[in-house]
Parts: sequence; C-alpha cells; structure tokens
Amino acid sequence: MREFRLLSKVYEHNAALDARVVVPPGDDMAVVRLDGAELLAAVDQIVQGRHFTLESTPLELIGRKAITRNLSDIAAMAARPVASLAAVVLPRAWSEAQAMELFEAMRATAARYDCPLVGGDISIADAPLLCSVTVLARPGPRGAILRGGAKVGDAVYVSGSLGGSVEPDGRGRHLTFEPRLELALALSERFDLHAMIDISDGLGRDAGHIAEMSCVQIVIDAGRVPCSPGCDWKRAMSDGEDYELCFTVAADAEVPGLLCGTALTRVGLVREQRAGAPAVIAREASQEIDASQLGWEHDGSGGRRA
Repeated sequence: MREFRLLSKVYEHNAALDARVVVPPGDDMAVVRLDGAELLAAVDQIVQGRHFTLESTPLELIGRKAITRNLSDIAAMAARPVASLAAVVLPRAWSEAQAMELFEAMRATAARYDCPLVGGDISIADAPLLCSVTVLARPGPRGAILRGGAKVGDAVYVSGSLGGSVEPDGRGRHLTFEPRLELALALSERFDLHAMIDISDGLGRDAGHIAEMSCVQIVIDAGRVPCSPGCDWKRAMSDGEDYELCFTVAADAEVPGLLCGTALTRVGLVREQRAGAPAVIAREASQEIDASQLGWEHDGSGGRRA
C-alpha cells in the first residue's frame, strides 16, 4: 500500500461533494463555505517511531511539533489560524505527569500562534504515542492560495534552507522549526501568488503536487537549491520535514531575497506540461534529471521517518 496511490482513490470522490465544499481533499487544507464565509480545515498526526523518537525527544518538543506541523498547512494557504483540537493516544505505561507535560506543550504552542486548543479526545492503550491535531483557519486578505494555480512562465521560489532537518538520533530542526505564517501572509499581500505548498515531503514531491494540480511541469535549477550545511541538492530536495514554503509567482515579480527575516530563493521555473514527462525536473549543467520522486512517501514498510 502506498500513500499517494491511496490518496488518488480518495480524490476520485471529490466530485460528489456538495456545493459547500469550495476546496476538496487534495490541497493543504479543505475550504468550506458557511453562511457566505469560508472556513479552512486540516488534520494531521504524529506517531511515535515514525515522526519522532520518544527516547531522545523531550515531550515539550513532541507537543510543539504536533501543533506546528499543522500550522505549516495554514501557512501554505496564506491563511490565519482560528482554533485547534487534539486527539491523543497515550501509552498505558505513562504517568499523569507525562500526559500533562505533553498537553501543556500543545496548549502553550497553540496559544503562542493564536490558534487556541479548544477541544479533543484522549485514549489510553497498549500502543505507541499518537497525536492527531485538527486546525481551523480563515482566509487571508487575498483568499486561500492553492496548489493548482501555477502558470507557464512562473518563477518558482522556496523559503529558508532545505535538507538535514532530522538528525541521526531523531532530534533536529523538524522539532523546532517556525511555521511560516507571517511570511506567507506578507507574500500574499505583496505579490499575486499563483500557487503555494509547504515542504513536508521534500521539494521534489511537493513541487510535484503543484505541477500535477496545475497541469504544468516544474524545472528546478539544482545549483540554486538552498541546501542546509552538509547537504547536497539531491538530499535537500529529498529529506522533507523542512516546513518551508514553495511558491510560484510571475517571473517579473520583484521578490526580495529576505522577507520577515527569512531568505527567499528563486530555484526554478514553470513550463508547459509534456506528455509522459516527469512533473518535476532538476537541471544540473546540461542534464535534466527526474526529480519527481525525490522526497518521502508512506509505503507501508513501517520504517522510521524521524
């Protein structure tokens, strides 16, 4: 069983959803219309042994990541947080003090980003720790930015640096990153963003989601990819868990190299979709390399991601 194949089957039912659903499954958040207003919603989870190692990760950082990875989805839509809810499976061997340390970290993180934790559910089981968080948001001033609006001729940008977010012991930047909420809103207010996504599965795969939903091809200049220390461009495009932004905008847009204290790098361009060609190409010297598979996909193997 593979994640994206399963999701494609889920998306087959999108056409059957009623008119209240403005943006169906397939983007960073769903958008529904309620009495003339739009509400954005998303849910994500972190699982012990997959997204973090309990032995080497403080509960404070586990609770923080449970919230911030969902806030990154809000940033991807250039939206504003409203509220969050959490459903948690606690290991039976845990103490009440451990449980409260985790929940306090989630509560404090949600409050810090103006996305208060307003409800949820607790289960106790002979199972690994699992935290599932739902976030609600409202559109920013320019409306929700989707994955499917990239245009031929657009420039492709990324924020920050990529790769190396997970250290060998499971610690690393994936636990402490700042969700790009402020940056996303600033970008949407200053520029006509055509498409945007947060980089959680790796630039290769996530740029591929933009390309596929926009019916275009994205070409990445390998030499321009902003790599974290110790990473080459392939690793930077593959590792995932960066939670940076990838967006497309008209090629003549005067995007600064720094905004909201975060570096912005022009890494590629959008060109016409080519029959049978990969959704994402990395250009290195005179070679064009299929980069559409550079990134993460759950495949049922049970291997550890972080």
